[in-house]
Amino acid sequence: MEVEKETGIPKDAPQPPLAGVVYGEIAYWILLIGMVIAAVGLIIYLVSDGYVAQDCLLDKLWDGQSAETIWEDCAGQTEIPEGHWYLEKLSKADGLAMGGIALGCLAAVVGMWGAAIAMFRDRQKLYVAFALIIAVVLTLSALGIIALEH
Repeated sequence: MEVEKETGIPKDAPQPPLAGVVYGEIAYWILLIGMVIAAVGLIIYLVSDGYVAQDCLLDKLWDGQSAETIWEDCAGQTEIPEGHWYLEKLSKADGLAMGGIALGCLAAVVGMWGAAIAMFRDRQKLYVAFALIIAVVLTLSALGIIALEH
């Protein structure tokens, strides 16, 4: 059994499909970057100040207060902000942390578009159709156009 020197994987081992590799690489790196940004934002938030007062936020969370109460008392918002509220607050630590979380969520969207392109190159018509449906649904969800109602 021949083994590749770089990876240590047998040469006759089955190769993963290109679409899986493309999706995995894209999702991995975007998610990793998003996690780093979120962690940095969280650390800065815990040692400084943010858009939402951290002492108030933690106290209200531990007391089991509602989201409406927390936003009103800690951020001065009369309504819970919807959509991508953090984009205007990226200069604040908690906005930066939320931006990192959103970037991590975006990893699946970008990865699925990459996988669809890879499947198209491999001429897998049925899988391309499924991948495009998923990519469109994920994109519309990320843009806030479609959402689950609560």
